[in-house]
This record gives sequence, structure tokens and C-alpha cells, in this order.
Amino acid sequence: MKTKPKLTVLAALVSLAVAFPLAAGGAKPQAISLTFTMHFTSATTATGTWTSTGDLTVLNGKSGTVVQTTKITGKGKGKGNKTGQVVHGRKVVTASDGTFVIQFNGGLKPTGATTSEVNGRFVLKKGTGAYKGLHGNGKIHATLDSSSGAITAVYTGKAHVQNKT
Repeated sequence: MKTKPKLTVLAALVSLAVAFPLAAGGAKPQAISLTFTMHFTSATTATGTWTSTGDLTVLNGKSGTVVQTTKITGKGKGKGNKTGQVVHGRKVVTASDGTFVIQFNGGLKPTGATTSEVNGRFVLKKGTGAYKGLHGNGKIHATLDSSSGAITAVYTGKAHVQNKT
């Protein structure tokens, strides 16, 4: 009866999977909204502050500082059409209880003589402290004013904290 030990091991694994369904995958993604208020410090960098709201406890009501670096590339492509310039960037977001990184990209569209907007997507990357295991993604909408150097960006999406074990 060599199959009995295999069945026992299989039954034990199934029992563990049923008892701990979230252990491997982390928690269910929850709604987040991050608002960034920044100013250009050079043609490719900006600094400022951020605030957040949403259902994810680790981010709800948090605030701090942000440093952003960007690169603008040539023509993008959306639904088979050229969409204009594309902004690729990275934000290092800091709060009193840790840091996390956001990577983003989006199409840059002029809206006036000195104003533009960026619409695109973001991904939450690695974190430290309270943000260790933070993952998520969503949409961005940013407004830029080259005459004042002001940038306002709103990131909305879903995120979760993967188990830290």
C-alpha cells in the first residue's frame, strides 16, 4: 500500500490550503487614492508632498514627502494611433513609518500655452517599514503648469499588503 502515504500527504496539503487561503496570496486589494502636490526642481525631477485616502489601512490618512524623476520619450502608441509624447517616471514616497516606490507612465497632452496633462497607469513597487509587501496599480491623472512649475497628480487604484512572513 504505497499510495496511502501519498494520499495522506495530499489530504494534509489540501487541508492547509483550505485553512489558510490568504497566506500565500496576501490580502484582497482595496481602493486607494494618492494625491501629489509637487514642483519641478529640474527638467526631469520634482519634489513635494502627498496625502492618501482609501480602504487600505496602511495608506489611509497618511502623508509625507515625494521625490519624482521622469523621462519623456517620443511618440507613444494607443489603439494603433500615435498619441504624442510619453512620460515615464518613478516616485519615491516617504512617510514617518516607511517608504515605497511607484513607477508610472502616461501620455503627455498639451491643454494650453503653458499647461499639460498626463493620463496613464501606475504600479506600486517595493516598500520599507509599514509599506513592506505593498503592491498595487491603477490610473493616474496629472496636471502640469510649466509657467509656475506646479504638478498636481491623483493616483486611484487598488492595493494590498502581501504577507510579511
